[in-house]
Amino acid sequence: MKKIAIVFFCFLIFSCGKKIQMDQESLSGSKSIEETIVDTIKHTTIKIEPDKKVISQKNKIGFSKYTRGIYLTAYTVSSSKFYSILDSAQAAGINTVVFDLKNMNGNIFFSIPQKDILTDEKIKPIINIPKVVKALHKRKMKAVVRVVMFHDQYIAKCDSTLRPISSSGKYWKESKKRKPSWLDPSNSKVQKELLSILKKIAKSGVDEIQLDYIRFPTQGNISDAVFSFQIEDSLFAKADSNYVLREKYNIIENFIIQAKDICSKNNVSLTADVFAIVAWQRKSDIEVTGQDIEKMTKHLDAIHPMIYSSHFSADFGYREDVSNEPYFIMYKATKLTKKYSEPNCKVIPYIQANSWKVNYNREYIISQIKAIEDNKSDGYILWNASNRYFSTLNWLKKYYAD
Repeated sequence: MKKIAIVFFCFLIFSCGKKIQMDQESLSGSKSIEETIVDTIKHTTIKIEPDKKVISQKNKIGFSKYTRGIYLTAYTVSSSKFYSILDSAQAAGINTVVFDLKNMNGNIFFSIPQKDILTDEKIKPIINIPKVVKALHKRKMKAVVRVVMFHDQYIAKCDSTLRPISSSGKYWKESKKRKPSWLDPSNSKVQKELLSILKKIAKSGVDEIQLDYIRFPTQGNISDAVFSFQIEDSLFAKADSNYVLREKYNIIENFIIQAKDICSKNNVSLTADVFAIVAWQRKSDIEVTGQDIEKMTKHLDAIHPMIYSSHFSADFGYREDVSNEPYFIMYKATKLTKKYSEPNCKVIPYIQANSWKVNYNREYIISQIKAIEDNKSDGYILWNASNRYFSTLNWLKKYYAD
């Protein structure tokens, strides 16, 4: 019996040694950090089954009602600097972390069965969801996952039938110079695929699912794009003269209703991001994007207008330099979002935490936060696509200390 045990133990040592050698070989060469992370993870089996302890305990944590959030990419979360960022964020009063599980490129960052248009190239399982959730809950931080919806460069390139149709009969794309990026939000196959992904995420132990790009495309020759629901409606209208044609906002609302049903069954909150300009709720903006705040917020726990002063024209609102007047644009857009939102839906804007086109300093970031506080809104989320938050977190730490 002892001999058998010794032989088995030696076999394990040999197997582990072989595995380590494979990992070392996969790390060699001139690959980027992101590629290295992905390839290394592919040699291991990642379990995405929900952590029962996480699910049972998440309601006992007692999250703050006022959100102080920070956005992180999947690559940052799966890197060695993740925990140091969490420590700095916690010291600065951050209580919510938003991280990607599906991005604009169409990459999915957790393990998911491969089928149909989902291939090995699209799935990059570098996020162990239960492990990340556990780390956040340990710090009493809410675990929020960002899932990009109808902007998906990978699928748009691989399956043109899931894109809008051009009036010429070809498949539409927003730019002749760029590769296609947008799927048809009203396409039943597109919706079914996205909802199946949300079902898997909702069972993983996260606290909240945040839908991004939950809208129709807005760039390119939009008047030349024909969507599935418009083709269907034209046929229904021919058969029934009393048939009421649908609008883009009907499609978006109906999709959110289905997503909310999934989240409710799994005790997960549902939120969504919207264009800042949509806060003004001009008819033209609603018709193009499909983002009707009143209709959307009937089914959301929170709405996140992306209010970056750098994205407004210089003379917007009759200001001389609106990019560097963050208090004005934040206060105005937040107030309007609250005006059109359902009372039970929180308003938590994304705020600019980067220097793109603005004089970024302590005064800039604090002005945005004061506008939110003066508006009695429900919090904020810091946005820096590069995840460079060192200075910002130091400014916040001092601000809250004072």
